[in-house]
Amino acid sequence: MLKKKLHISFILLLYMGVCIPLNAQIIVTLPEANITARSNYTVTLNSGTYNGLIGLIPVIEIKANTANFANTVGGTATVPLNTAFLKIRSIGSLSVLGSATEVTLTTAYQVMYTALANLSSGAFVVDYRINSAANTWVAGIYRTPIQFYTGVLSPNRITPTTPNFDITIPAFMTPQVTLGTVNLPVNSFSIYRAANGLSVTKTISVSNTVPYILNLQTGSSLFTFNTSLPYNQLPSSAVSQVSGTLTGIGTATAINLSTTSQALTTTTGIGVPTNNNQVLNAAFSITGANLKQSFVQAGTYLVPITFTWNKLSTAYPSGTLQTSRSGNLQVTVSDLSEVVANQTNVSLAFSSANDYQQGVSKQMPAHIKISKTTPYNLYVRALTQSFSSGANQIPLNVLRIGPMVGQTGMNTVTLSTTSQQLINTANPVIDRNLNVLYSIPASETNKLLGKPAGSYSTTIIFSFVAL
Repeated sequence: MLKKKLHISFILLLYMGVCIPLNAQIIVTLPEANITARSNYTVTLNSGTYNGLIGLIPVIEIKANTANFANTVGGTATVPLNTAFLKIRSIGSLSVLGSATEVTLTTAYQVMYTALANLSSGAFVVDYRINSAANTWVAGIYRTPIQFYTGVLSPNRITPTTPNFDITIPAFMTPQVTLGTVNLPVNSFSIYRAANGLSVTKTISVSNTVPYILNLQTGSSLFTFNTSLPYNQLPSSAVSQVSGTLTGIGTATAINLSTTSQALTTTTGIGVPTNNNQVLNAAFSITGANLKQSFVQAGTYLVPITFTWNKLSTAYPSGTLQTSRSGNLQVTVSDLSEVVANQTNVSLAFSSANDYQQGVSKQMPAHIKISKTTPYNLYVRALTQSFSSGANQIPLNVLRIGPMVGQTGMNTVTLSTTSQQLINTANPVIDRNLNVLYSIPASETNKLLGKPAGSYSTTIIFSFVAL
């Protein structure tokens, strides 16, 4: 009766052994977090069955049957064998962590464990550690067949003996969580006057295992506008006045912003970077001409923007893969003011009787240059009480200041020490040149009669406020 039971058990053991697939796979999926952080990843996997044999005290060894982990889904990328480390955790019910040796995978047999006594049959459980920092990871499935060996007398006590060892790399494009606001500060008139205007770079951190094309679009065709400063009318500023590009990227292309999602690279896209982490430099620019056209009024111009990462269609896996991040683009125009006299000396000469009879005038083209980012008034006044030549004086009110023919939006005033308004509530402007006419009309020349010959002068002040 005892022999019959032993016979049945032996048959059952053989039956169980042949049921284990000889082409079984060991699959380690490397998490995105470990790829991004370049940190080690360890996973414990049931790697087959150890079939104990009475009297056998095994030495368990392992090797890879190929020189590298080969990409099974296309592409030329491979993974070095020495990226993977293996250590037996348990055999059957026996934990061997304390006595097993972690080995680096190579094409030569490495000893994982030397038994001190006979081992009982059971699950063969192994810890697989992947050195994430050792490789630049491209999405795919990387495979090498590995071979377990248990000694010369009985080399194949682990089934399957030659399983496939796969490292699966997920496809991802993961930018930083938030983009925030990209601000272009217009805080100097020199920015308006520069041909290139203003450019600001936004850095965006990205981790990826697939090549991609980066797209950019706005949430509106116009900037919204907000200000606490005076204005005559709300500006209508098109987003197309702003250009965007990527700096430091060989495949980059420049675009004018639009509500249409536009590629910032050619169809070649951006590849997988070394160490799977990169910093993109997204540059936003406004030319000086576009600033003068659309961003003169002081205040804040704001529009939502969205970057979209699109996996190249030729990359693994098939189908689409897309990631988006949103933020804001802001143009901040400061309250700026500037009045410049392009000519600092004005002379009106009385050199004949005719000058006294008809009066004299002096045309001064582009005499005053005005720049102001809010609506403005322009005033003029004299600094002294009269035109003086030593002890001799001529009253200020002989002089008129006004526009030359063709000059619009400007009054004619009589000079005084009290501020006189030349321009009233004009729109913000950059580098507006005023063509000014200085004159002493015939009706005022009698005030010059009897005055000694000489040069009579005063200082004239142009200002945006009444001084």
